[in-house]
Amino acid sequence: MKKLLSLLLALCMIFSLAACGEKQEKPEEAPAEWTRQGFYMDENGNMLSVTWMDDVDEPGWYVGFMNGEDLMEDSYGGMLPQEGGALRGELPNGGSRAAIKVTVSEEGEDGLQLVVEGGETYHFSPLETETPVATLWVNTEGYGFFTCSEQGQESDDTLWTSTQHGIAEPTSFVLTAKPGEDWYFVKWTLNGEDYSTDEQITLEVAEDADVVAVFDFAGGDVQNPVMNFIGDYQCDRASAHVECIGDDGAQITIKWGGSAWELARWEIVGALDLDTLTVDYSGCTKSILVYGDDGELKSEDVEYEDGTGKIVFHDDGTFTWHDDKSEYGEDMLFEWMPVGE
Repeated sequence: MKKLLSLLLALCMIFSLAACGEKQEKPEEAPAEWTRQGFYMDENGNMLSVTWMDDVDEPGWYVGFMNGEDLMEDSYGGMLPQEGGALRGELPNGGSRAAIKVTVSEEGEDGLQLVVEGGETYHFSPLETETPVATLWVNTEGYGFFTCSEQGQESDDTLWTSTQHGIAEPTSFVLTAKPGEDWYFVKWTLNGEDYSTDEQITLEVAEDADVVAVFDFAGGDVQNPVMNFIGDYQCDRASAHVECIGDDGAQITIKWGGSAWELARWEIVGALDLDTLTVDYSGCTKSILVYGDDGELKSEDVEYEDGTGKIVFHDDGTFTWHDDKSEYGEDMLFEWMPVGE
């Protein structure tokens, strides 16, 4: 159950709304009220979450679906409109896979059914969870990662830059710091105070705890400041990958899954301004990639090569993207995602 609570919170890093006759006109009927939300699981351990989102431009239902163990490649999530008595639309993938078109409808007294267009049908039952009594937050400062596992359980070798775990009872966690290339581990802090200089620590969490793995640069000829922000990011159905170029350059590739068969890709290059943590760019290339039903690339067409805009990095592991030519780039907020070994 402890692992499940943590997975549910990661999936939450992952959350996503009449007829009339000819002879006798009837007033339009409002769609049935959708009341089922929360977490659900099927007999094979696949997960489904349905959540009402108020804090977005267009409030609605966010549906998250996970049909495997990989937090990126096996997870899908996005806002779905209600059509009649069902939630229907496309769910983008958290990793590199194409989006899927789904229909979510009520089933039985308290269950949900999810049908993937051209794929499988899943039957979910409500998942009862204990209310967390405490939350563990773990983050990094500098260029480095960490692993996090509950003590006594099989070690999780996933590399993270940030994560959080909700616990229903006091729990011990094993945290191991992993410095990035040309960096070294300095210390762990707990709730803002120095805690340990050991790379691996065991921490018993009985109340909210904010832990930070601190890293420092080990030296070298030149350190590209973009190194602090490299990795994979996610924003709804869009994903981004940030990497270094030269001494101060950044290369950012952003992908947006328009459908199960079409993908838009922006290739951005620019220099990072250390004072504002901003990459002002020009000469951005946008391409449209079309895939077949078998997942193979069928075509790749350049839409334009003169895009301009900016990317602003933030200290909390996010960045904001604004592209002057793209309807999608209206100040989208991307969040840093965990990195696998």
